Amino acid sequence: MAKLPTDPGMLERTVVDLAAAAFTNARALLTSAQALLDERQWPTAFSVAALALEEVGKASLCMTTLVMPPAVREEFRPAFAKAFTDHQAKAEFAHLVLGMVADEMPASLEQLLDDVVASARRTNAVKFRGLYVDYTDTGALLKPDSVGESEARWMVTTVTSTLAASGPAEAAAAEPDVLLDFIRQWQSGVDFDALSAYVEAAPEQFLADMRAFGRDDVLPPALFLGNTLAEQLTAAAAPAALPAGENALPSGE
Repeated sequence: MAKLPTDPGMLERTVVDLAAAAFTNARALLTSAQALLDERQWPTAFSVAALALEEVGKASLCMTTLVMPPAVREEFRPAFAKAFTDHQAKAEFAHLVLGMVADEMPASLEQLLDDVVASARRTNAVKFRGLYVDYTDTGALLKPDSVGESEARWMVTTVTSTLAASGPAEAAAAEPDVLLDFIRQWQSGVDFDALSAYVEAAPEQFLADMRAFGRDDVLPPALFLGNTLAEQLTAAAAPAALPAGENALPSGE
């Protein structure tokens, strides 16, 4: 892949456009995987769905990069380039999206990350198994038809769920100018030193907070958004105040 632009503004626009395109391609690949599933082509259905999942992960990588402070984003350039082309890394970003909104809370942040890596490793391995004939160290054949119906259906369901969980990010990427204005306003109002200190001091609480935000259980506090955006979100979430007496039921005559 080509290197990201050095100009910060061009970099931001490139990354958000990459995210939007990746979401679009993920949906196209999911449609193809579902068609293969309907035709009972289990190995190929799994593999195409796994590619769709990687595209969601690619979009998540882009959105994650976008919200980094500019200095951190600059340091992240080499890691971005590596993850963008690494199959398992992209799957990890996608599985992390699912982990953050899952009903069951992981025991710890470390456990969440371990689960994400394990799921991504399995996804990547079975994807290749569904595409290629291979062999083991002992000479045993490994054939695509070893990937069955249950695995294919699980993969298609996983992609569908991940896209659903990524809905707000996908919608935001579809309006790049609005998104980038929001990101810049957010970055100008957040105390990243305080936020970093909070994460280091209480990683498990940070995980719980992020899961709650991702599931729309609560609004993010000012520490995460900055005072201005926090006040705007609180005001937007509050019911509109009605003039005194307007809520009263009309009296019968």
